[in-house]
Amino acid sequence: MARERIIGPMSAEDAPDRHVIDIFMMSVKCGNCDTYQTIVKFRKGPEKNVYTYECENEICDPNMTRTIVEVPRHLDNSTRRAEELPYYEREKDVPEEPAD
Repeated sequence: MARERIIGPMSAEDAPDRHVIDIFMMSVKCGNCDTYQTIVKFRKGPEKNVYTYECENEICDPNMTRTIVEVPRHLDNSTRRAEELPYYEREKDVPEEPAD
């Protein structure tokens, strides 16, 4: 049986708003305790933003089950929202991108 594409090939020029990653629409599940992890840290980098997830329980050691998600800055649709969270500390050495 031949496979068909449900959605045809698409470029960033065709739909620029569809080529983004919204970290807050994703779920990260721990492979050890089988519960969902929570974002505990956000760091902006020059080329990518880094989100750190950890379990919020007494079962998992964060040093063993911590999840790091790196998102290229030009695709990250979550930066403004992440900056509003209490664990974010603005770093002075990372240049800010101009607001749209």
